[in-house]
Amino acid sequence: MITCFYALGGINYKNGVITTCPRQANQLVFANETILPSQIYNHKNFKDLRKLLYNNKWPSGCDTCEDMEKDNLKSMRQDYIVKNGKFFKTHATTLTQAENNEKFLLDCYDQTNHAVDFEGLRHVELRFSSACNFSCLHCSKVYSSGWTKKLQNYIPDNEVVNHDLRQLMGTEHRHGPNDNSEMSLTTKQALEIVEDLNENFPYVRYIDFAGGELLYQKQFFPTLRKLAEHPNAKNMHISFHTNFNADFSVEELTEVLFPFRESAIIISVDAGKRIYSYFRNGGEWDKLKNNIIEFKKINTFTNVDISCTTSIYQIMEIYDLFESFFELNCEFDASIVQTPKYINPSIIMFDFEKETLKDFQATEDLINRKTRVYPKAIQWFQYITDYVKNTKLNYNQFNRFLVYRKKSDEIWGQHFNDYFENYQIIDDELIRVK
Repeated sequence: MITCFYALGGINYKNGVITTCPRQANQLVFANETILPSQIYNHKNFKDLRKLLYNNKWPSGCDTCEDMEKDNLKSMRQDYIVKNGKFFKTHATTLTQAENNEKFLLDCYDQTNHAVDFEGLRHVELRFSSACNFSCLHCSKVYSSGWTKKLQNYIPDNEVVNHDLRQLMGTEHRHGPNDNSEMSLTTKQALEIVEDLNENFPYVRYIDFAGGELLYQKQFFPTLRKLAEHPNAKNMHISFHTNFNADFSVEELTEVLFPFRESAIIISVDAGKRIYSYFRNGGEWDKLKNNIIEFKKINTFTNVDISCTTSIYQIMEIYDLFESFFELNCEFDASIVQTPKYINPSIIMFDFEKETLKDFQATEDLINRKTRVYPKAIQWFQYITDYVKNTKLNYNQFNRFLVYRKKSDEIWGQHFNDYFENYQIIDDELIRVK
């Protein structure tokens, strides 16, 4: 059996579809069929997915975790491991018990029909809409209204089509030419989902929110207020991803997070100062830094982490990335851009392995001088470097990146060479200059 905490205990709302986790790519339930957790949790497609895992078979939509584990890297599935019949959350080499006094998740699972008792739901991730004030280079129209605006009048040319640059073609995160589903949960619908959770799922412990940009969306605060009425609210962990670069009230955000046992903000910084406004188009580094300072002045109970979603762009300026992150005085987190493959971080190794390893060593030396203050930094740095060193892709992906860089610069109205110091584009080729 391939045990997965999320397959057994998770519901994840995406762009018009509902699955088990952020990594699961299959469209298990469509939002136009139902949005209620009580009708989703044991939907036939959820049970079919659990059945495959029970029989030690990877579902097709679980390919990102499967690929990571084939390369002996930690996958999202391995966020939790089973020990003595209980799921534990993993943090590096330590275990934090994920289940306390509630009925254990594996005891809620019926291995004959692959249904899970409502007492088993532990993790829910909600997305309201694609409304976002950014248009980041690793994103797409599905998750960012900023991308929709950028591509509003854009018609892909033959070069884009021939290189299958899915973001620019509008096909990234889509399941085919007829897939036009969108994230579109109104405040009323979001409250209906939470009311269903409040009434039917007594042991929900982890509620995550993702976007678009939540602090740019009107559904977020009312949903948190309704969720505070859940009978298990005092045991809940609330977390959300944000660029923290929108206009919002730090006082109101503190108020709506106060009722829960724990709260965490994961700020998607995703770039150092040098390339921040290039990669995170629409963002201002100084505004980000000031928002963090002002929030921490009045909120002493919410954990604030900064996160790096790591593509080839970040690897090219990785020393500046970590040096800039230290300036924000927060703990670290990281993830990998596995798809689209043409911005996967590992493709830097095709032409610049020696230079990249040198950058890694310099960055590691920088981190080691800081580990007393930021103990997670080295852990996540090693996660990134292990992936880059051990993942092998077709060289064609590097060529696709060069075209994507050129085309995205044209559409975004910006120039790679104005932001990057280690690398420059010369005659449409990537050249190491420093």
